[in-house]
Amino acid sequence: MSKWFYLMAGLVLLISAAAAAQTSNYSQQFYGTWYTYPLGNPNTDPIRHEFRHNAATGKDEMIVTRTCSGDYRSVTAKAVSPIQISEDTVQVLKGASDLREGEGRTSCRASIEAGAWSYSVSEDGTRITLTNPGGNPDILVLARQDAITETMLQNRIYGSWLLPVEEGQGSRVETRLVFYRGADPNQGSVRQIVSCSKGDDSLLSQVDSTVSVDKEQITVLESASHQESDGAFVCTATISAATLHYSISPDGTIMTLSKSGEKPLVLTRER
Repeated sequence: MSKWFYLMAGLVLLISAAAAAQTSNYSQQFYGTWYTYPLGNPNTDPIRHEFRHNAATGKDEMIVTRTCSGDYRSVTAKAVSPIQISEDTVQVLKGASDLREGEGRTSCRASIEAGAWSYSVSEDGTRITLTNPGGNPDILVLARQDAITETMLQNRIYGSWLLPVEEGQGSRVETRLVFYRGADPNQGSVRQIVSCSKGDDSLLSQVDSTVSVDKEQITVLESASHQESDGAFVCTATISAATLHYSISPDGTIMTLSKSGEKPLVLTRER
């Protein structure tokens, strides 16, 4: 074969490699997990977008997950679609959907529609704005979810929370749980403070335990109990070791703690 043939073949390979490298550069800024910005919308807070390169197929992929929380357990639906990312467009090559059965008769769905989105990336690379004219939604802003963001989400449990007041037979019991941060972002402490009153008498009892925290569960590591008394008048604070599922309302004012087989406990943040 002529030198001209080898020269042209080499040129084609160089152009192809350059194009692949350029496409990869566009894709790199997407790789990772993103949440819908800003937080505080109950319809979008459970959704995550992940962009990654699938080494087995040699293609980029978008994964949309939706986590649906129930009183006793959570389920996650996951849809996966191949994509192509160019200088200003994300081409979703195939629609995808996943439906999971939740508690009772509830269902959890994640879906992806095929189509083309134009996009822009913030200067610091922490946000992506996707535009899909005629779509629902037609504009979607994603913010990068890194370790700091994940810790911020978990840190919403920290502070003081009030349990419903118990009243009866002339007595009143007010209980609060106070969660404290530790040096380890995944571990802290919880203090139960119980204020008991009956007639003109009042007592205060409190007890502490260590907890570990992840994005869905609080694990109370140690059981503890303390009792204060004044004659027959007794006030007891008790913490039991357990793993509790938790969810916090978008505005951060309500936390629900639940354990399989037991009625969920609703707490209100103390201001």
